[in-house]
Amino acid sequence: MEKVSKLRERLGRTEHVVIKIGSALFLKEEGRVDRPAFASLVEGIDGLLRRGWAVTVVSSGAVAMGRQRLGLEGERGRDIPQLQALAALGQSRLMEMYEAEFSHYGRMVAQVLFSRGDLSDRGRYLNARRTLEMLHHFGAVPVINENDTVATEELRFGDNDELAAMTAGLVGAQTLVLLSDVEGLKEVSEKADGTRRFGAVVEQIGVDDPRVDQWAGPSMSKVGTGGMISKVRAARIAARAGVTTVIAPGKMPGVLEAVATGETVGTVFDPGRLTGLGGRKLWLGGGAIAQGEIFCDKGALHALRESGASLLPSGIVEVRGDFDEGDVVELVTPDGETFGRGLSVYGAEDLRAIAGAQSAEIESILGFKVLDEAIHRDNLVIF
Repeated sequence: MEKVSKLRERLGRTEHVVIKIGSALFLKEEGRVDRPAFASLVEGIDGLLRRGWAVTVVSSGAVAMGRQRLGLEGERGRDIPQLQALAALGQSRLMEMYEAEFSHYGRMVAQVLFSRGDLSDRGRYLNARRTLEMLHHFGAVPVINENDTVATEELRFGDNDELAAMTAGLVGAQTLVLLSDVEGLKEVSEKADGTRRFGAVVEQIGVDDPRVDQWAGPSMSKVGTGGMISKVRAARIAARAGVTTVIAPGKMPGVLEAVATGETVGTVFDPGRLTGLGGRKLWLGGGAIAQGEIFCDKGALHALRESGASLLPSGIVEVRGDFDEGDVVELVTPDGETFGRGLSVYGAEDLRAIAGAQSAEIESILGFKVLDEAIHRDNLVIF
């Protein structure tokens, strides 16, 4: 228990927190806004601001608000163009709610919309960081959502849990709080008939603990899109930047105050040794979109994970995808597990030609040589 309390005590030293608010927290089952619940969330955020914390909010709810505006509260499963139109209808209403509630505390809010491409491009990623820094300098609370009206299927975050995790790395937060309509990650056992039995809430667990994947389950919400699986994925993305993630029950009165004071509420995900990324590596680990895959042999896997080595052509077993030199690629183990990302020195066709070869053979095979490495360790992130 002492280890748990130490980790929770560390939460109290947070300087910047990213809070993700799911639509299920302020919308009733029939799709109508639960104003008291929403007001309580904003009051909790104001309490953190009065502590001197910087707060960035990632909020769902635009699509649900759009459904409400058209009287379609009970409907789900529309196609992408319809969902994008609903988001356009609902986004202004969502921001009106934030404006109205924060005005009670004399605070400004600023709408920020991201598409996946905004964070996959290094230049736009840095510009987004500078914009958010300036908003905090002005004393505004950024309220971030995915730019649903322009995002394509290939360039979507998937859900706002992932967006919140990337935002935490982007702004240099120490803590990510994912407010949910569940108490936290629960221990799960399987009954004889194959159904899942939920046990106690896990107070603390490492993001790389294998039990996490066993216990995470599908979404139980009728209005949101993310389940526990997406929250675990978000915790792991955040961990690459050294960010501690808390999954907490958003409908619990005073939940943010409880997190800030180290009370045992929800589940804390310890980032463990998956910490310390900065600069370009932070973008590689949490913002960039991979354009291809490189499968590595066991020797290369060991050298990359244990020795901090660069990836040499001799350790490449297979190259998948069509990418150019300088593109982001994922590194894959012989068992098919993604374990890292990096910037490829060579394009896909050239890598296929030199896969398995020694570095001294690159020039004779290709007719030129850029570097001895396929991916230099300075442009490599291991998960």
